[in-house]
Amino acid sequence: MTWCTAERRRALAAALLAVLPFAALPGQARTLAEAEAALARAEDKDRTLHHLQAGVAALREAQLDASAHHLDEALAAIESVYSSAEGAAKARSLWYEEGAKDFKGEPYERAMAFYYRGLVYLTEADYENARASFRSALMQSSFAEEQRYRSGFATLMFLDGWCSQLLGDAAQAAEAYAEAAGYRRDWTPPAPDADTLVIAELAGAPRKLGDGVGNHEIVYRRAKRTPEKRIEIAQGAGALKPYAMEDLYVQATHRGAREIDRIIDGKVAFQKTTGAIGDAAATLASEGALINVALDGSAGRALGGLAAVGAIAALVSANVKPRADVRYWANLPESLHVATLGAAAAPLGDVRLLDDAGQAVASDELVRREWTDPKGRRLVWIKTRR
Repeated sequence: MTWCTAERRRALAAALLAVLPFAALPGQARTLAEAEAALARAEDKDRTLHHLQAGVAALREAQLDASAHHLDEALAAIESVYSSAEGAAKARSLWYEEGAKDFKGEPYERAMAFYYRGLVYLTEADYENARASFRSALMQSSFAEEQRYRSGFATLMFLDGWCSQLLGDAAQAAEAYAEAAGYRRDWTPPAPDADTLVIAELAGAPRKLGDGVGNHEIVYRRAKRTPEKRIEIAQGAGALKPYAMEDLYVQATHRGAREIDRIIDGKVAFQKTTGAIGDAAATLASEGALINVALDGSAGRALGGLAAVGAIAALVSANVKPRADVRYWANLPESLHVATLGAAAAPLGDVRLLDDAGQAVASDELVRREWTDPKGRRLVWIKTRR
């Protein structure tokens, strides 16, 4: 006879754990000040994510030094684990086995960290470091499952070529453009005299959600209520229509089987094992109460210890939550649109956003920034969502 069923013991353990403090997932700060305040309060495991979000918030506010600082902090953490060095590969193995505690991002998120750093370098006319950043982004987007998949991140290939073009390296520019064109066959490379880069970031970040039994799988969903799919910018008597170069949702979801899923599956097995141990120990202890009475209480201490072991095992089982790490970089866009212009091009005017049907739509707060670097090259950066 048992004083408590296995189901009741597990429910009790879960109830005890429910009252313990758990950190909320990092949210999306709307301004740089909010992002930095959130960073100051953040747990160590979330600091990289907060730095990334602050980096984009700073870029929105044209705070280039602050953006570079936050991105550099995040990239230092990312590069400590994700590089092509042998030691980093070993570190990745250990980190994976720990179950994705410190946020380092998915491959597309790590790629976007280098992408933004490359944009800041472009505003400084530091084309060498910008190109190195875009190439590092390509490498990061290829890391998955401890294997190397050739990235299809065409925007990064184009930006690699753009930096080479600005450096006067026509051969490397042509090579990078040809690689990008292999993935985007209807895209036209920049003209040789182009000196202005236009990048528009539309809609909201891919959302990461827990799914499956016990939420131990990760699924992605597109952002809600962000209908803009295309962009037009008034130019003279016509309109510039930047090319839809990248869909980050596709980048997020086309990685094959994910290493973290298997780790979470392992946690499920561990939870079942420890739960079974807890059930057995607690049952033996409770049923042993009859033996204790027969022995005039001499077995009480041992059975009490066994009951404690059962309770601890049950708590451990409940605490090993086989749930997906659903933290994600919330102020990324959904899509990247690009265009280049020559020095003689007509000035750019108002921005118009369109949905899939070609109907005009609004955004919560469209931001447009323009920088002319020390060598006279321009970057026009447009973002439609916070």
